[in-house]
Amino acid sequence: MGSEVKGADATGAKAKALSPRRLMVLTGLLVASLVVLFVGKIGEETASRRIETALRVEKAAGDCAAAANIALMTGEPVKKTLAACAPGGLSAAYYLSQGGDVLSAAGAVKSARVEQPDANGLDLDKRGATTIPLKTGKAFVAWRPLDNGEATLIAAPANDIYGRSPAWIFYTLVLAAFTAAVTSLMAAFIRQSRASSIAGGAVDALQASTASLAAGRAGIWSFDPKERTVTISRTFLEAVGLGARDRAFTMREISSLVHADDLRNALGVITGDTSGVSEAPVRLRQASGGWTRTYFRTSSAATRFIRSGAAFDLTGSKSAGPSAAIAEARLKDAIESIPEAFVLWDGAGRLAAWNRRFASIFRLENAAIRHGLTASEVASMAPAGGDVIEKYFAPEALIDEQSIEVELPKDRWLQIARRRTGEGGLVCIASNATDIKRRTRAQKKKERELEATVNDLEASRRDLTETMRKYELEKHRAEEASRSKSEFLANMSHELRTPLNAINGFSEVMQSELYGPLGNAKYHEYVSDILSSGQHLLELIDDILDMSRIEAGKLQLEPRRIELERTLEECARLVAKRASDAGVALTASVGHAPAIFADPRAVKQVALNLLSNAVKFTPAGGEVTLTAEADLDGVTIIVADNGAGIARENLLRLGAPFELVEDHFSKTRKGSGLGLALSKSLMELQGGILAIASQEGRGTVACAAFPRRRDARVRLPQFVRADAHILTAPQKTAPSSSRIEAAE
Repeated sequence: MGSEVKGADATGAKAKALSPRRLMVLTGLLVASLVVLFVGKIGEETASRRIETALRVEKAAGDCAAAANIALMTGEPVKKTLAACAPGGLSAAYYLSQGGDVLSAAGAVKSARVEQPDANGLDLDKRGATTIPLKTGKAFVAWRPLDNGEATLIAAPANDIYGRSPAWIFYTLVLAAFTAAVTSLMAAFIRQSRASSIAGGAVDALQASTASLAAGRAGIWSFDPKERTVTISRTFLEAVGLGARDRAFTMREISSLVHADDLRNALGVITGDTSGVSEAPVRLRQASGGWTRTYFRTSSAATRFIRSGAAFDLTGSKSAGPSAAIAEARLKDAIESIPEAFVLWDGAGRLAAWNRRFASIFRLENAAIRHGLTASEVASMAPAGGDVIEKYFAPEALIDEQSIEVELPKDRWLQIARRRTGEGGLVCIASNATDIKRRTRAQKKKERELEATVNDLEASRRDLTETMRKYELEKHRAEEASRSKSEFLANMSHELRTPLNAINGFSEVMQSELYGPLGNAKYHEYVSDILSSGQHLLELIDDILDMSRIEAGKLQLEPRRIELERTLEECARLVAKRASDAGVALTASVGHAPAIFADPRAVKQVALNLLSNAVKFTPAGGEVTLTAEADLDGVTIIVADNGAGIARENLLRLGAPFELVEDHFSKTRKGSGLGLALSKSLMELQGGILAIASQEGRGTVACAAFPRRRDARVRLPQFVRADAHILTAPQKTAPSSSRIEAAE
């Protein structure tokens, strides 16, 4: 025992010697010593850099002057000599006239710029060195006179010729890292010391509590609902002769130890199986065969899942019978072991029992509180919460509820359980309900936020429904307008075709002079213009009629097997005269084209559109070629020209109705912009691909891929896939049952 005390004293002395305050003082002294050391080192390194700069500049000045004299003798450029003799780093070498003008310079002139006013203040007739202020900062300069009366000068930043980082930055980082490490270690030591102190206090409190329970022949018990076992402390088991250590009893063992008449109440107190039972006298079997009178108790607020309490030996020792003093001491020890606040008033309204938890909640001094005080006297002694004692803990307080929540200052809450005793007194047990209350409020707040979110979502859903309704209405109106437009264009096209046919017919008769000569040659020119314009207008009307039919869904295609070679040769013959008139060479190589599965009229119209566009946008002297390339699934018509070409950004605009790409060449050609749009729609209806690849100034390649059989998967030729812009929309299944694979 003596050695343990000595060891404890030694540990205490050591802890006192290394107390947090002393440790902080020692750490501060260590850091201060390092600061002094680092300041000295910073000064030494700064001075060393300045000395190094001065030595290098003076040496370079001498070397530069000797080299410059030799250059003057040999006739070499002095500027070349300056570049060779500059000492490097942030230094600069200057060649000065007798008046101080800068004739030439080399090196880091931006870091050490010497101007004429700076040189005028120097005695250039004699060799020298000094530190002068420049526009670029403080600089160290050294100069040497030359044989012809001029001079060379070397300048560099005075602090460091190499412009290195200041020395204080490195030492400051080292000091900061060292300070952070020492501070972390000191904080860890302080936390460890505090933890050791708290652990030591907890051990002392546990030992004192155990000694008090042992002296009062009482103990603590706890129930484990999972294992269905009851753990009872050694202090109670020793008193009733059931063991000398803490022990866990099963329900079977408890049933064999408890008297049959007390078993129901004992199980109700320990396990909570009998509702409302929180305390009861219990007789336990002795080893000799007799019974020991005990008392088991728990909190009235205990649940079936968290249950513990105190047990008292009411029999006493064999030599002395039970007495009120012993029972009171035992009861006091048991009350102190309860984790909740406990207070008991007798039938006269006087204070009979309390525990330290109750005193600490209301900050009551242990020396002032005593037995026999009234509730008003206890409330007047409380620095805070006296009104709570009089309202909820006093015997005369109205007890409408057995359990009530009470708010304390600083947002704290108590759950108070109250019950009248048999003599008319009052027992109050208060537990901390702050966490539960805060969780409840947080839950209610989340519920309100969730309700607000739901309301917002409902409002958004209503707005979305209204928006969708308006969208459907506008969509219906747009569809009706588009349908009306298509019907109007179709009707107008039919109405316009009749007079145009008459105009074109009579123009052809007049041009052929069927009924006699026209007379003046101008009439021949006018008749040709009328016929050409009428035919162009008729083609435009036919295109508009076809587009309106496609948009209205009234254009019916009849895909079947056709000989592509014959169709392409016919298209080439139809365009040949127009190409010849335009001075464009048209070449058709389609003798190898196999049969395809498509609508004959649509194929012919697409091919004519592509050929007409190629001839239209190819200048005189150009060339247009028509070829076909086939694979196992499809045949691609390829129309290539070496005309004006199309810019990359303009390719994306092609394919829309009435869309014309304007440039200096296209402005001289007639066109409505419907040709490609119509060809695109016809290709989509047949399950084909329409694509264009072009380079501005080099020409254009147009491709139209047709399937060779029903349900065939078409693709573009390999040579054009990377650069082609596909006009047709991708489809999984075309109306003609053909499928497209637009591999790019």
